[in-house]
Amino acid sequence: MPNQFCPLWFRLLRKTYPWLPLAATVWRIAFFGGSQRQREQTRFWLLVVKIDFANLIALAIDLCQPEYWA
Repeated sequence: MPNQFCPLWFRLLRKTYPWLPLAATVWRIAFFGGSQRQREQTRFWLLVVKIDFANLIALAIDLCQPEYWA
């Protein structure tokens, strides 16, 4: 039975990748303290960097399309 749900799980994960872990990390930052909180803050900033990098790549791909060259 878990094998049937595996493609659905990966599709959901792919569609929500940077946003769902980001929300979970913000939740953990709010409730954890000490070194665990610092670890979650680091994870938060690493996820933010990934979102920005993905947006930059998408922008570069859009600008490489032929309709932007005319």
